[in-house]
Amino acid sequence: MTLTHHETAGAMSPIEDPHALLRFLEDLPELDQLKIELIDGKIVIQASAAPFHNLIVGKLTVQFMLQGWEALPDQALISPNSSFEPKADLTVTTLDAMSDNKNPFPADRVELVVEIVSSDKDVDYIKKRFWYGTSKIPLYLVIDPNIGMCSLHSQPQAHGYRTVTTSEFGEPIELPEPFSFAIDTTTFKLYPPKA
Repeated sequence: MTLTHHETAGAMSPIEDPHALLRFLEDLPELDQLKIELIDGKIVIQASAAPFHNLIVGKLTVQFMLQGWEALPDQALISPNSSFEPKADLTVTTLDAMSDNKNPFPADRVELVVEIVSSDKDVDYIKKRFWYGTSKIPLYLVIDPNIGMCSLHSQPQAHGYRTVTTSEFGEPIELPEPFSFAIDTTTFKLYPPKA
């Protein structure tokens, strides 16, 4: 479900600022189980993710934490590009960077974000790649269980990222500094075919 902030503001609240509208929607108990993001100026509301999606998030979280990193699922992110406030499937940072418990979390404190593709591929492959790159997040990892591929984007620039490295499920994803370890993808599952 996608609602523009203008349509929603008129129907639900006099709020004009899309970030304030996002806070308003997050406080509604009826929407507790939904993921609510601001993507390219539009409020996007999604149902909870499928089990294989959540399984990958869990496996990644463990791998990063074993290497001494903090891995935050569905963390709201913010940068000067105010038409976005995504909630990455996984945000990787340090304990020091989050010491003030700021929420939404500033993108300039993030080392890597992960998005696991569900149904709307354009959001993860185009819109979020653009925002994460222009927000200067050093690494953006897209994991696509629809096709069993992983894409690691690096070297952020004005229109996204300069470099992309792809690998298939089962192959390690080599992360550069400051990580310098490989993500194990051998237990990642492909989404089953839709009936």
